Amino acid sequence: EDLTKAWTETALAELGAKVYAANCVACHQATGKGVPGAFPALDGSKIVNGPPDAQLALILNGKAGTAMASFKQLTNTEIAAVIAYTRTAWGNKTDTFVQPAEVKVARK
Repeated sequence: EDLTKAWTETALAELGAKVYAANCVACHQATGKGVPGAFPALDGSKIVNGPPDAQLALILNGKAGTAMASFKQLTNTEIAAVIAYTRTAWGNKTDTFVQPAEVKVARK
């Protein structure tokens, strides 16, 4: 994993679509709409459309008392990629994302 590489948002999002399909789709669905009452929607989510550091913390640490588990087992690049994907997919159109090196720093 090259943490010095500066990824474009598009390249990260392309990889992120694959990461999402392998790790997130079961709960949040391919449409990002989630399952009402069980799994929150990512489409239109305040977390996904807010500051990227909040989304990064949620992915790294999970959320106590919910089904949202930590995904620390993913690589720094995979986490950055899924953040880029969810922030540009469906109705989400943010222009902020994180680089893999920022994920590594947030792990500490």
